[in-house]
Amino acid sequence: MTTVGVLGAGVAGIAVGMAMRSAGVDDVVLYDRNDDVGGLWHTTDYPGLRCDIPSHLFSYTADPNAAWSHRYATGEEIAAYLRECADRWGLRERTRFATTVERARFDESAGMWELELADGTTARHRVLVSATGGLTAPSIPRVSGLDVFEGPWWHASRWRHDVALEGRSVAVVGSAASAVQVVPAVAEVAAAVTVYARTPNWVVPRDDAAYDETTREAFGDDAERRRHWRTLYRESLLWHRVFDRRPDAVEELRRIALGNMHRHIDDPLLCAALTPDFDPGCKRILVSDDYYPALARPHVRLVPHEVTALTGSGVVDASGGETPADVVVFCTGYRLGARDDGRPNVDVVAPDGRSFRSAMAARQEAYLGVAVPGFPNYFVVGGVNGSSGYGPFFLTAEIAAELIARQTVRVVTEGLRTLEVRPDVTERYNVEIQRRLGRMSWTGDCPNFYRDATGRIVSFFPGTFGELRRRCRTAPADDFVVTVAGR
Repeated sequence: MTTVGVLGAGVAGIAVGMAMRSAGVDDVVLYDRNDDVGGLWHTTDYPGLRCDIPSHLFSYTADPNAAWSHRYATGEEIAAYLRECADRWGLRERTRFATTVERARFDESAGMWELELADGTTARHRVLVSATGGLTAPSIPRVSGLDVFEGPWWHASRWRHDVALEGRSVAVVGSAASAVQVVPAVAEVAAAVTVYARTPNWVVPRDDAAYDETTREAFGDDAERRRHWRTLYRESLLWHRVFDRRPDAVEELRRIALGNMHRHIDDPLLCAALTPDFDPGCKRILVSDDYYPALARPHVRLVPHEVTALTGSGVVDASGGETPADVVVFCTGYRLGARDDGRPNVDVVAPDGRSFRSAMAARQEAYLGVAVPGFPNYFVVGGVNGSSGYGPFFLTAEIAAELIARQTVRVVTEGLRTLEVRPDVTERYNVEIQRRLGRMSWTGDCPNFYRDATGRIVSFFPGTFGELRRRCRTAPADDFVVTVAGR
């Protein structure tokens, strides 16, 4: 038996491992299906991949990186940083790689989570933490003809590096976060690029720049790095004000995004097709310096319609038009919390026999994004309403991991058999935040994945990182009901 089992060794799992070790809990095992740490940043390597939050925010505050090469780091650089963090904190030797956890069931009599692994073995843990993340399985739209298209097609998260794009006609399906990175990279080599953008998005400039050696040396000074971090964080608060529907912030971001577009595109029809009919903040705000310049290139064409079918040699859009294509790349997002085959990442089963997935299907609620009534000794990083909409997931993960580690220490030091968040506390908390979320931009008239079937916002916490940190650090001990081992 190991005290803590952590499902996943990506950004969230590493944060949990770091928090546990900082709290003096060294008896930790991480499980990951991949052959190295890093999660999505290890498995995803499409061309143009970068973070869309400044690098110095896109890292752990407990293990800052002064050596970022650019204001916005590449995917390869971020993956290397995560590997270095895992090594520095002794997490690699605590990780079981190439290991799939199929099922986790709580043994109430023993106060243990029993894990069933794909290789037929089992493992037991007093505390179980889900750090699998939401962006795990690619989402392929339901279009006909995938089986008749004669060329290769793939999802951006499963990039085919064995297929050369030089001299070929490439269709890119989608216009969101991965598309604004993929399109410019593909446009550099392909003979023709057709971009299918069902819904336009607000795109602000990245203003990326390389850090010279002198600047990187300055970031080695803690005071300078903290000053830079505070500056970047204050800049990011514009997004939070947009999400909070502050009229001045909404108009400022609209001005920035439209200015970004008009600097690079002269065609009024193209500009009209690229301008959303909803306010900034309703959907994810995108960041790119080169998406609009790529769309302005003569061999790149925008089709403002969704794709309905593939034929043997082309792509059919909702207007009925067909465009020839040699290759199709889907930049169409992810299915949250699922494997490629649609099954849940891990089938987590409560003492009463309910699965975590069925509990969430009935009512998507959590306490501070980390705990759910009915699931003792079980925590989630970045769960329902547990993430910020305007900042780095690194910080979200650290805040959650600190709370989880503190509760784990209680389980260990107080000899607890179970620790479980109270239903009444969870209900009061959710009534409060849903009242606030109902006033925010994510409830606007646009398609997004932030809402459940009833229209409730289930993705984000409504406040700032500062508020989330304070609430997690001051969560009263009696918000959790406990039982003592042997009683």
